[in-house]
Amino acid sequence: MQLSSSKQRFGWFEGWDFSGPNAMALLAGGVMLFAFFFLPWIGSNLSDNVSRVMGDILYDAPGARRSEALIWLIPVIAVAVVAVTLWGALAPERARVASPLSALLGLASMIYFIPALAASSTIYGAGFWVAFVCALGMVIQFVLAMPAVSERGRPQARTDRRSRIPPGLTPYLFLLPPLILYSIWILGPTVYTMYLSLTNWDGVSTPQFIGLANYERLFTRDRNFTESLINNLRWLLVFITVPTTLGLALALLFNNEMWGGRFYKVSFFAPLVLSLPVIGLIWAWMYNPRLGLINSLLAMMGVTNLPGWLGSRDLAIWSVIAAAVWRQVGYVMVLYLAGLKNVDPSFIDAARVDGAGRFALFRYVVMPLLAPVTTIVIVISIIDSLRAFDLISIMTRGGQGTQVLANFMYMEAFNNYRMGYGAAIAVVLFAISLVFIAFYLSRVVKDELEY
Repeated sequence: MQLSSSKQRFGWFEGWDFSGPNAMALLAGGVMLFAFFFLPWIGSNLSDNVSRVMGDILYDAPGARRSEALIWLIPVIAVAVVAVTLWGALAPERARVASPLSALLGLASMIYFIPALAASSTIYGAGFWVAFVCALGMVIQFVLAMPAVSERGRPQARTDRRSRIPPGLTPYLFLLPPLILYSIWILGPTVYTMYLSLTNWDGVSTPQFIGLANYERLFTRDRNFTESLINNLRWLLVFITVPTTLGLALALLFNNEMWGGRFYKVSFFAPLVLSLPVIGLIWAWMYNPRLGLINSLLAMMGVTNLPGWLGSRDLAIWSVIAAAVWRQVGYVMVLYLAGLKNVDPSFIDAARVDGAGRFALFRYVVMPLLAPVTTIVIVISIIDSLRAFDLISIMTRGGQGTQVLANFMYMEAFNNYRMGYGAAIAVVLFAISLVFIAFYLSRVVKDELEY
């Protein structure tokens, strides 16, 4: 006990506060990692990034920069700093270990930076300099934790060991790195897409501003847009009704103890494990007019006029939607099963004592209690129907009247090289989705406030 108290009193870095420097090192490691992968390392051209530098060295390409052989140290050190500082942030007593380790890792990165700076023949880009500044920040943060020194040269005792950072600011410091990445990868491209929707751009030349011309053409002259929007509405109506009804029925059935219940639950949930392109390939084989499973079964039953499921303009869109429903039912079933597990059995017992039958019990007790889950199911089904793309692309490639907004956007932007027009379709799709997302978020906030 005496040894422990003595260690606490005379331990390393007594009187130092490492919470702020540790957060600074965490930010420096995250920014260094971002700069390493996504900013130009040599010059100002994005093509001269780290991937190209490392690839040239690895494959001994002509013009490979041998002076960059130690460049692999940068991502290793950045990942190590992020891991160490996160470990130190979990407990305050670990910060006094994590912060010095981050400083040592920052010093280790100089093994690469100092020879690189000495090579005056290479003109480095923004990524190199951002990473270099982050490395210096990893070293400097350790110095910021040093306590004030008295006239006698001994560290002053600190009566208040709280962080120098205001308590209200600490959560925002931890939120800052993901918010920066979110702004770069989500908000930035979204705003830029809105700008591109007002231009005429082929993806290569300079975008030409044309105002609302893309939207005017979209809503007044493009029949493909109207067909795509109608197909999305068909998809939406089917997704709201069929998977919701079947999923709820299966959840009510499997919520009771029954023989083989777990096997059946896994069987209905299994399609959700498969990716949508795989599901599209499976159902495309099943719809094959000559060798497919469905037509083979119909032929065995004596049907002579076998339909061409994906070749018929009247059947193709419904055939693709059926494949999507097959996957969606298991997902809805799991959501409703989770909701049924949270239903208080006392309500059901009280309704049975009052003489409620099965239908009345379901209508007046179970369904009102499942209202929050139903809201989630409907909103998720709407969003999934609006962003439908994979199955259409794999099964029909948008032919036979199966075009939907997401696929139409892709075809216009990347097949027809009308990037501005594709951006306008993306903005319309985003606006439609935003309505339902806003409704869902308002319901979630309302339920949490009531709770």
